[in-house]
Amino acid sequence: MDPDEKKTGETIRRLRIRKGLPLEDVAAKASLSPTTVRAVELGRGSSFSTILKVLNAIDETGFILDWVDKSYEAGPMLALRNARKQEVIPKRVSRRQQKR
Repeated sequence: MDPDEKKTGETIRRLRIRKGLPLEDVAAKASLSPTTVRAVELGRGSSFSTILKVLNAIDETGFILDWVDKSYEAGPMLALRNARKQEVIPKRVSRRQQKR
C-alpha cells in the first residue's frame, strides 16, 4: 500500500467524521458504493476521479487544491490550442511567384 494513498484516505475519513456524515450517505451523494468509499478511506488504490467524487460529497474539494499546481492546465482544448500555436502554416504562393 502506498503511504501517500493511505495518508490521503485517513485525511478524507477524518474530514467525513468531523462533519458527522455517515459513510453510506457520502456514498449515495457521490453515486458510489459504500465499499468504494471505504476503499478510498483505506487508501486502497482509488482513482483520482473517485477521490474527487468523495471529496465533493463531503464538500471538501479545497483539500485537494493544496496538491494541484494552480498554473497547470490540461485538457483536449488546451492541447489543440498549443498544437495550433506551434503549427507552421505556409503562406500562399501564387503561380506567378512559383515560376520565378
